[in-house]
Formats: sequence, C-alpha cells, structure tokens
Amino acid sequence: MTDDTVQLTAAAEDYFRTLAGLKFPQALADKYPRIAQTIFALKDDANQLRACFSALIEDARGDRQGFPFDVLLDIQALREIMLGDVNQFVADDNTKWVS
Repeated sequence: MTDDTVQLTAAAEDYFRTLAGLKFPQALADKYPRIAQTIFALKDDANQLRACFSALIEDARGDRQGFPFDVLLDIQALREIMLGDVNQFVADDNTKWVS
C-alpha cells in the first residue's frame, strides 16, 4: 500500500536524515509519506507528537490491519528518538513475528 497523495518534503527528509541515532525511516517514507510528513509537522509539539504516535501504534478501535513490520519499526524508532519514549516494544529474534 502506497500513499501517493502526499510526498515527503525536502525539509522533512532532511530532518529525518539528521536525527542523531536514527537510521532514515525509508519504509515509512516510501509506503506512508503522509504519516511521515505528519510526524515531521508535529516535531515541535511533544504532546501532539506523543498522541500521534499512540494513535499509530495502539489499536483503540479493534479493527485495524496494522502496519508492515518494517514500517512499524520505523515508527517505533522515531518515537524513541523524538520523544525519548520506550514503549516496551522490543524487536529482536525472540519477540519479532515473521511471516
């Protein structure tokens, strides 16, 4: 699934490429540029950014399909770097699900 209606801006791409301790979130930028752009737009408002990440990661409605694993890892990495939040999500050989 690709979101073709919104492209990641140069400013957003530069921001994500220069975040210390973060590998560029390529899967998120490629598959969901609208979400990456939203995260960038909220970067200076920690409360709104935290709410955005929570809405992306937590299924409050119970009917979501979920993100591809590579996109989920990008979202979680951004959350940890941008907010310092470690949300008890660890992706390692013991916890990851691979289809």
